[in-house]
Order: sequence, then C-alpha cells, then structure tokens
Amino acid sequence: MEHEKLLNLLLKAGYVKEGDIKKVLSERKDDEDIFQTLLRLGILSEKDIMNFFQTILPQKVWKEEIDELHVPSHILNSIPQDFMRKFKVVPVLYDKGKLHVIMLNPLNQNLINELRFYTKAHSIVPYVAPLSTIEKILDKQFPQLGDVLSQIEDTEVELEEEESDTPIEQLLHATEEAPIVKLANGLIFEAVRMGASDIHIEPQEKKVLVRYRVDGVLRIYHQLPINIKDSLVARYKIMSNLDIAEKRKPQDGRIRIKIERKKIDLRVSTVPTVYGEKVVMRIQEAEKYLNVKLEDLGFEPDDLEKFRSAIWKPWGMILVTGPTGSGKTTTLYSALMERNHPDVNIMTAEDPVEVAIPGINQVQVNERIGLTFSSVLRAFLRQDPDIILVGEIRDHETGDIAIRASLTGHLVFSTLHTNDAPTTVTRLTDMGIEPFLVGSSLILVVAQRLIRKLCPECKVPHDIPKEALVRMGVIKSPDEDITVYRASEKGCANCNNTGYKGRTAVHEIMEIDDELRKLIIKGGTADDIRELAMQKGMRTLYQSGMIKVRKGITSIEEVNRVLMQ
Repeated sequence: MEHEKLLNLLLKAGYVKEGDIKKVLSERKDDEDIFQTLLRLGILSEKDIMNFFQTILPQKVWKEEIDELHVPSHILNSIPQDFMRKFKVVPVLYDKGKLHVIMLNPLNQNLINELRFYTKAHSIVPYVAPLSTIEKILDKQFPQLGDVLSQIEDTEVELEEEESDTPIEQLLHATEEAPIVKLANGLIFEAVRMGASDIHIEPQEKKVLVRYRVDGVLRIYHQLPINIKDSLVARYKIMSNLDIAEKRKPQDGRIRIKIERKKIDLRVSTVPTVYGEKVVMRIQEAEKYLNVKLEDLGFEPDDLEKFRSAIWKPWGMILVTGPTGSGKTTTLYSALMERNHPDVNIMTAEDPVEVAIPGINQVQVNERIGLTFSSVLRAFLRQDPDIILVGEIRDHETGDIAIRASLTGHLVFSTLHTNDAPTTVTRLTDMGIEPFLVGSSLILVVAQRLIRKLCPECKVPHDIPKEALVRMGVIKSPDEDITVYRASEKGCANCNNTGYKGRTAVHEIMEIDDELRKLIIKGGTADDIRELAMQKGMRTLYQSGMIKVRKGITSIEEVNRVLMQ
C-alpha cells in the first residue's frame, strides 16, 4: 500500500492531522517505513499503531507470547541482522513453507518481497507487533556489538606484547582511536565466547562483513560501515606485528591475548581483495590442546587401539590427513602429549607453532630466512630425537628426509592434505618419493573430518525406512531396533537454535601390514590399496560417520554434508 493511502487511512481514523502528513512526507528518510517515520517524529506511539491495525486488520495483529523463535537456523541466518534491525522485522514461526514474521507495518509489500528473496520461503505471512517487542526479540537473539563491548570493559582482554619493528608513532596513532581498539577486541571476545574457530573480516563494496565459523559453519554476525575498514584492518595488523603500510601482498602473523585469564592464540592472515584487505583469524586456546586426551577425539574403540599401538612404536611414520580445519593438529598434539615424558626427546618443526607445549622442543619454520622444513629436519637428526613432528610434508625434499628419518630409528609424525587414507600413499609417490621408501616407512595413515554433534537437549527421532538405513550402512538388517536422530528444526537456547552443539571427529584408519606394504612397494594404485585395506577391516570415513549416526551422536544429513559415500 502506498504511503499516501496509508496516511489518508490514518487521517480518516483520526490518528494524524493534515499538517502531520506533510511533515512525514518531507522528513521521511529513504526506504524508511512510514510507521518508523511516524514513531521517530513522535506523531504516533506504539499503542496508536497497534490500535489502528486492531481496527482495520485485526487478523494481522500478533497476539501470542514469544518466548523463543520457531524458525530453522538456515532461514534465520539467511536474513542479515542489520536488515532486521533497520526495518524492525523478525521471523517468529516457520510452518509448512510459510514464514510468519512480525513487523511494524504488515502492509509494506517491498519489505515482504525482500524477505522472500532472502529466505526463499514459499510465502511470507506478516503480522504487526509493538516496536518494543520486536527490538526485545532482536536483542535477545542477536546481541549487538555494543553489548559485547560493554562486557569487554569488565573483562580481561590483555595483549601479550612482543617486540615490534613498527614505528612507535604509528602504534601510538592507532591505539589512540579508542572505538577501533574496542571494536577489534570486542569481535575477538565475542567470537571466543561463542566457541568460534575462525573470524573473517571481509570488505565488500558498501560494508564490511564480520563472519564467525562456529561448529564448522560460517555465518554473518555483523555488517559494519565501510569507512572503518582501513583502521580496523590496521589495528589487527598492529596487534599481529604486520606491516600496516603493505596492502598489496598477503601477510601472516600471530596475536597472543588473554581473555578472562585464558591464553588465546590467533593466527592472522591478510589477503588483498578488490574491495580491500580481508583478514582471517584462526582462534586457538592453548589450554584446550594441553588437556585433550586420545579418548576425547571421537575414535571408535578398535580404531583407538590401532592408533595408540602405532604411536608407541619405536620407529616408522604416522600420517594424519584431511583438509584445513579437520582437527589434524589436535590429533597429533594429543599423541605427542601421551608420549611426552622426560625419557623421550620430542622435536617439532611447525609453520606456525600452534601451541607451546612444556617438555617438547618446538621450532618455528621461517621460509624467508631459509629455515625450511627440510633444513630444520636435517638439523633435528643431529639432535638425538626419539620422536619428530613435521608440520606438513609439502615437497619431495621434506618427504624424503622425513621418510629416511623414520627408517633410521625415529618415530615421525606428519600431515598431508589428501581426501582419504589410500590416496596419501599415491600423493607421496607423486611427489617423487620412491614407492619402496614409502612402503617401508609407513606404519599408519589416519584420514579425518569433523562433524557436528546433535544437540542432546533438542534432537528428535528421524523416521527413516529400515531398508534405507540398511542401504546406508547404519544397520545390518531391517530387524535391528534402533532410533536414528536428526536436528530439531527450531533448535533451542542450548544450541543457539542450530540443532547442533559441538563437534567430533570421524576417522579412516589404514594400518600398513606386510601385504599392504608389498602392494605399495609394487606401485599399487589408490584403488588397489583401498580395496585391500577394506578387506583387512578398514572403515571408510562415511562408514565411520554412519556409526556416529547409529549411536545418536550426529544426523544422516550432517554426515552427507561433510562426507561422500
């Protein structure tokens, strides 16, 4: 309905005067809803608006109490928070393809069309609700950055300063900008409090997006004005001792802070994009690594036995593979912690050193000064090590030295970026390492992924035919009586309305026995190796995921999202 028609209705009903209409039309901001203008100018109150709609459209008045939103997380997350706050609209119920929303003006067709565009819902059912109700729900569901920053004042957020080459004038100038310092700290504090693993600061054409990865899923949490882009990026560069004048090249650094007496490490990466520099920070809490045991990693009992047996071998190579963020570092550090005793000399070459572990000799690789994985490894062999961790095998030279170290009486741990355990072998031979060296040195390969765990408080039974469960490998026969669960559509307060809470790992563990060793030395393909390993009892990642489904830990949808059959 056009603004003039709506104002004329209000005039006839006696809510506004002729002079008010002229004032509203002249002072209305671009794309501001007419009722927002009336409220801002003090012409109407919340009560007036509700009475008006109660008179002309009583069926459009929302009458129920709103304790929580009954909306699936993917629909709720699809609507930008700033959009909801700006236009005073919030979805409250999703039922059979219909999205019920409360707003100031249920006749604002442009707003309804935009909601349909964001959510892809079949239809939008609008209702009117008081402004105070809408804002209360928004504040509860999406805490504003201001709220977070006010908490920061009472929270210990302490930068652990390191020596810096940045001119002191630049440091002083940047730290004088109190709001930017507060904002930079506030975003880190908020992400840590939510249990996020990564913070993304992404410049767009007209705004800066702030996204957090929580339980493996990225979601927009803030949209900041574009004019703070350069100063916010510069603040993070200063905190991580990067060159704030260099904006054309990627840079990597590290921030060490304390939040509520907890030590937090952030790995910082900047990359120039067409709209400015994007900053990504990987959050790591040192204490978490130091307290994790192998039993906490999600291993099935038989897989845990295989892994534990391998890490107590006197020599050989153990590889952990998977994409970035699949928990490889946690698995390796847990293994090192189990072997970390005064009678064992453990040396690590990492890029970067994720967490400082007492009792372990850790070396930070620095390619710029020639301190490469291969040069550090050569030095290690003269340091009388028992166990060596190589952060990543990236090239032939590093792989060759690591394998030769494992063949000369050392236990070597390392990582590779491959999709599964069998392809790890062919990746090494593709690097130019001789198959007989690979076959002779490898004792175990672990491929792993992280999957979200169902929220224990709101997960619901999933009604799936037994034949489908047999086909997917969840059960062996239709006679088995088990309950499979899925995420609740609306979620709950415990899981932030996502239906999932926390993550666990699924593993594919390939033990190298004599038969597999002969096949590798012979130059067998990844398919040959996979076939033989499965005959010998290796479970694929997908099969391990289905065990977690059977146990009620995760859902079939989550396994299918992360893994391929």
